[in-house]
Amino acid sequence: MALVVKLSGRIFNDEALVLRYAKVLSERQERIGVVVGGGDIARRYIAVARRGGASPTFQDLLGIQASRLNALLLVSLVSDACPRVPASLEEFLDAWRRCRVVIAGGFQPGQSTATVAALVAEAVGASVLANAASVDAIYTDDPRRNPEAKRLPELKYDELEKLVRSSPAPGGYELVDPWSIAILRRSCISLYVFDGRRPEYLLAVMRGENPGSRVVC
Repeated sequence: MALVVKLSGRIFNDEALVLRYAKVLSERQERIGVVVGGGDIARRYIAVARRGGASPTFQDLLGIQASRLNALLLVSLVSDACPRVPASLEEFLDAWRRCRVVIAGGFQPGQSTATVAALVAEAVGASVLANAASVDAIYTDDPRRNPEAKRLPELKYDELEKLVRSSPAPGGYELVDPWSIAILRRSCISLYVFDGRRPEYLLAVMRGENPGSRVVC
């Protein structure tokens, strides 16, 4: 069984939480691909660059480097992890042939780590992408801004696409974006979204349970 996990960069704000994910990834026997976000480090650097007039492409490069730093931290903590952080899909696949666990950050400007995770899942033939997110599930709106937002335990990609398109922010409150949806839908990969503060929910997804939201074709 091959599994791909997307870890929100916000997870790296909590040292204890990073260590717990490292323990989960080390103790499993499955082949696992992991893609991590840049989190607060990326946002802080990007904000300074934006105020200084740096181009959006350069801002993206800063975010990519921050995500790779988070990935390297996780590499140092996970046994059986490939020692190098891949910088492209080709490098990821090369590492996938040799290592049980491969951990990556961003690949290129203009591409979110959600899209990277979707591409990785498709490339390695994973049937599931587990998204340890900064929210506990998918809602009809951003629950942090709208207390009337309704939780959606299960939905289809067509429904998710409409939610993302109606969101005022690209990526639908840092969850997914149109490109990742298109990739996951075309290969019919199930997306599980759950509270990233609960590493035990990743184990639940591995057991076939749905601790948050599940998106299907």
